Amino acid sequence: MMKVMESAEGDEGERGRKQDVVGFRRRLRKVLMLVPVSKTLLTAVLQNHKVICQLSRGMRLVQFQTPYLKGPHLGLEEKDGGGVINLNAFDPSLPKTMREFLEQGETALSVAKRALESKQPILKRSEVTFLSPITQPDKVVCVGMNYVDHCKEQNVPVPTEPIIFSKFGSSIVGPYDDIVLPSKSKIHTT
Repeated sequence: MMKVMESAEGDEGERGRKQDVVGFRRRLRKVLMLVPVSKTLLTAVLQNHKVICQLSRGMRLVQFQTPYLKGPHLGLEEKDGGGVINLNAFDPSLPKTMREFLEQGETALSVAKRALESKQPILKRSEVTFLSPITQPDKVVCVGMNYVDHCKEQNVPVPTEPIIFSKFGSSIVGPYDDIVLPSKSKIHTT
């Protein structure tokens, strides 16, 4: 059975968020054990989930591209909508994809922490295009209706067991990219 995560508010918010992270990691481990995934990648994600979240409040690891840089690059987004520190410019030996970065584990994360502390020049948000978190994933396993608020929003009962579904890797796009429907798709409007 999976306990559905609830939003944590007020004084108990921090403790609730920590419990959510622990619960998330436990449930993610159970779900990912159902499908064959790279053991190295799974271990890196689970071991470093907490460390990634602690890089700095409001900062997150991103994959991005710019018109003047070839291929994807890794960065740290300052805050939602803020500038991006180019981790590959800070240390060219870092991999250029998130998957390879996560597989390097603590070694790569320590470089990201140093880049954050170095006050590295920051690219303006308008100069970068965010890519999907993991480009060209082998498989995408999803857990649906795992937040009480989402269930209420959809006006559906809270499930007692995980709702697992998958997506094709080609369906994953960047956070601000358009979702392109095939021309033969029929869109019904009411």
